[in-house]
Order: sequence, then C-alpha cells, then structure tokens
Amino acid sequence: MKRQFPLLFWCLAASVSAAERPEFIFPVNCDYGVDCVIQNYVDNDPTEAWRDYQCGQQTYDGHTGTDIRIINLPQMAAGISVLAAAEGMVIATRDGVSDTYLEPEKRDEISKIGLGNAVVIKHQNGWRTIYGHLKQNSLMVQKGDMVTREQKLGEIGLSGLTEFPHVHFQVQHFGQIIDPFTGTQQFSLCGDTANNLWNENVVEQTTYLSGFLLDYGFNDQPPVNYRDIESGEFNEGIDEDSEHLFFWVRLIGLSAGDQITLSITYPDNDTVKSRTFSKLATGKAQIFYYLGIPNPVDPSGDWQGELILKRASLPQIRKSFSYIVDAEED
Repeated sequence: MKRQFPLLFWCLAASVSAAERPEFIFPVNCDYGVDCVIQNYVDNDPTEAWRDYQCGQQTYDGHTGTDIRIINLPQMAAGISVLAAAEGMVIATRDGVSDTYLEPEKRDEISKIGLGNAVVIKHQNGWRTIYGHLKQNSLMVQKGDMVTREQKLGEIGLSGLTEFPHVHFQVQHFGQIIDPFTGTQQFSLCGDTANNLWNENVVEQTTYLSGFLLDYGFNDQPPVNYRDIESGEFNEGIDEDSEHLFFWVRLIGLSAGDQITLSITYPDNDTVKSRTFSKLATGKAQIFYYLGIPNPVDPSGDWQGELILKRASLPQIRKSFSYIVDAEED
C-alpha cells in the first residue's frame, strides 16, 4: 500500500524557508574524513524507497537524522565529544543505557529506547535538535540547563538501537523532521544545499563521500565480522610464528555495480596475490574484504596491500598501504 501525504505536509515544508533559520555547527569534535564520517543521511523520499539529499542511497527508509560515526571502540573509549549545534535549553535527557551492539532477539525491547542515551535541546522559533546513542554516563547536561553553541553534551557511544558507534543528530521544526543539508522536509533538487542549516562552510567540510574507506589493516587472522574490526585489535601485524598475513579493508556507502580488487605485492612491486571480487548486486552500507598469503618472512622490506574500487559512474579509487617486514638478525 502506498503512503498518503496530505497537503499539510507540503505547506509545512514550504513554510520552513520563511522562518528565522538557525545556523548549526557540526555537532561532533572530530577530524571529518579521518576519524569520523557521515554513515547515513536523512531519508528525503516520502515513499517506501529512500534517497539522501544528493539522490544517493546513503540512508534507509524513514531515517530521520544524520548519523555521524567514528571508526572503532578504542576511539569511543578515549572519548569523542558531542557538541550543542546551537544555543538553547535542554528539555530532556536520558542516561544509563549500556553501550552494547544490537542483538536481534532484543530489538523489540531496545526499540522502546531506540536512541539510547540522548539529549534534546529546544532552540528559538520552534527548532529542536536531538543527539542520540551517546555513551553511558558521558552526559554533561541535564533538563533545564541553558547551553551555548559548541558546549559539550556528552560523547559518542553505542547505546540504544545501533550497530556501530555514532551520534544520531536530528533536527525538528515545530515537530517536523528537517534535513540540515537542505533546510527542508520537502525533497528538493539533488545536491541543493542553498537553504542548508549549517554554519559557515560545514557543507564543504563534510564532503559528500559516495563510498569511503573506513579503515584497513594487516593481521594473522581474517576478520570474521564488523565487531572484530571495531575492537581495534585487527591491525597488529604478525610475528615470525604466524602462518599467514591477511590484508583487509572496510568500506561504507558502496553502490550496486561497485567492484573491489585487493592485491599484495613484494617489495620489488611484483604481485604475490590478487583477487577481484564480484560486482555488488545491491548497495552496501558497510562491507569488508580480505586477502591472505603465507607469512612473508622473506624478503624483508616494504610489502604493499593495494585496494582498487571500480565504479560505474564515478572515478576509480586506488590506495596502497605499507606492511614492513624486518630483516632477520644473524
């Protein structure tokens, strides 16, 4: 059954542009594209399909916020600050929800507190911002507090209905969901950010990344799942007693038709092993690949792991990473 959308939807969407608009800072203290990246955007499609503000697939049906993720759990443990996007009053908080990965059998139970530990801020002119999935016991504000722009609210966590460490940043205007990249709840032209709600050059700083290498590493075992990788313990290399060397990569935001090739080369640039994986039949929010060879105890020097991402309508991405094999002492 198709959804029905009354005329009121369009009237509210159009009215946003006439209201006094906020200017939000980026709500995470991180180096974008290095130790944090946007995993999901607001769903701009009112049907059962989905599309982000660039008409891409980096969202899912009904998604109401911007998911700003970090790389792994050690980074989360060290503390990545979530900041108030604008001044306002804290009107609700929740803390005490544990930082754990979503277990399928607990989905219904956790859905009742889907955003986990969270902060809600009321701004002027009917605007609100919501910050969800914060780290347990990291909240630094409480209901009734007046906060300033850039004030620390808490830290990125893994609480609530989530499968990766991130903050869900949600914008509302008089209760209606607004995409901060477009400044409206109504779907606009692809890439139209003329009325965005960000301060200064945030749109340029948070470059839309259609396919992003999240992390990579070398280890003596292949990763089994994303939790292995996010433990931060899968880039420790190998020792002389290890049987194999595995080169792995993890990417987000891939599209149907994308194709990955991994290679490992000797220090003299000759290829030891290479594999081209099948083209993706559907988009992937997150995916990892790996390639293994016997322990390269000889020759010593700079071995290379190489990633090639071929795309139907976008430039090829090619990256190489070093793995140093030390010479054996006599």
